[in-house]
Amino acid sequence: MVDILPFRGLRYNLQKLSQEGASLNSVATPPYDVINDAQQAAFCAKHPANFVRVDLNQKTAEDNEHNTPYTRAAQFIQQWEAEETLIPEAQPAIYAYSQSWQEAGETIERKGLIALLKLEAFESGKVLPHEYTLKGPKQDRIQLMRSTLCNLSQVFMIYSDPQRTMESLLYSHPNPNDWASATDADGVIHQFKPVTDAAVIEKLQALFKEKTLLIADGHHRYETGLAYKQEVREQLKQATGQEPPEGSLLSDYAMIFLTNMDDAGLKVYPTHRILYQWPQGWDQARFETELFKKYDRVSADETFSYRQPGTRELIKLRLKPEATPTLPPLLDTFDAALLEETIFKGIFNTTGEALKQEHLLGFYRNEDEIEALWRDGKTVGGFFLAAPSVKLVHEICEGGNRMPQKSTYFYPKILSGLVIYPYRTFLNSQQHALSGIQSIQTVPATNHLAPV
Repeated sequence: MVDILPFRGLRYNLQKLSQEGASLNSVATPPYDVINDAQQAAFCAKHPANFVRVDLNQKTAEDNEHNTPYTRAAQFIQQWEAEETLIPEAQPAIYAYSQSWQEAGETIERKGLIALLKLEAFESGKVLPHEYTLKGPKQDRIQLMRSTLCNLSQVFMIYSDPQRTMESLLYSHPNPNDWASATDADGVIHQFKPVTDAAVIEKLQALFKEKTLLIADGHHRYETGLAYKQEVREQLKQATGQEPPEGSLLSDYAMIFLTNMDDAGLKVYPTHRILYQWPQGWDQARFETELFKKYDRVSADETFSYRQPGTRELIKLRLKPEATPTLPPLLDTFDAALLEETIFKGIFNTTGEALKQEHLLGFYRNEDEIEALWRDGKTVGGFFLAAPSVKLVHEICEGGNRMPQKSTYFYPKILSGLVIYPYRTFLNSQQHALSGIQSIQTVPATNHLAPV
């Protein structure tokens, strides 16, 4: 059983921004993990309350144990609440959130919602991961949670509903005046509104009760949420001698974005692997000798393709039967898994992630960036993958398997700064994000971090 909840999010005060001559465009940002240093500085310059100041605060030469990007992020949130740049939602809400963009002359719209999810261990089978994670990003995000006492961004999840119930409930009669809007650097239009109708919320909760959710993007965020949930529970157990009831703490929940895998607006794209340099002891001749022991050249797309330096041709490949690796069913037909097993592990005796850490390999989605690498002679070769089908990804994960990192790219990214979920009372009142939610059990307020 999957439990989603409405909540009273902290949101930018759009009226105040408008009075300042600003808008949601002035403060919202892409996810922290796609922002480079130049973009970080540009977002900071865009508005004093730009979300990058909390989600990816700049490091300084004066940083010490008492003054860090994490402590400054917390200070900014408190300052913006005090100034009412950030204000709490008046009523518990589920947030309708759509993204639309142009592709090949066609307008595509992805519809979804933002809500709270009661965090579930992967072992429950209710929430499925599709790739493995790294320790570094999780450590960064949990430090930010501890400092700000906030869940700042959503985990992107998908589910199956051929009847498109959510779309019917939230998008049947759109009124343009109800929606906040922002346009990102890629021209994607993001539209967002709170939905407080109790009957609609109850129908949505009923819809998701029996659903299985698949993490499309945000594995580090989800695993960080699980770790923080356990951390707070341990603190309370030590303080009170009792295990808090499941679901009784604000930190038992995390923000998620949900969209329907059966909707035509859900698009998944490939992530290509580009080699900057050969691993030690390798060159093009040696690599291609080993490559063509495992693969035949073919004329049709069968698996990933190989591109040599200085050329535009993609060499299409077919795995030889005798070179087939031992992989679980379905993964043995998946480009990223075959590349990982037969090339990175099977030839180089390493992993794609290890090559990336050694700055020998990059993951790319943008064709212009890839062409610039070839034009400027900054690559020794690359591997080009086909776009995976959402259905195949879902089936692999339902089988209990995970894929290599960067196997999928769900476009567009979710905008950051639309809504915050605080793990504490609001600064200007004694209420909290789940105030008014009758189904939540309560525990004695022994720790300001978490009890509902």
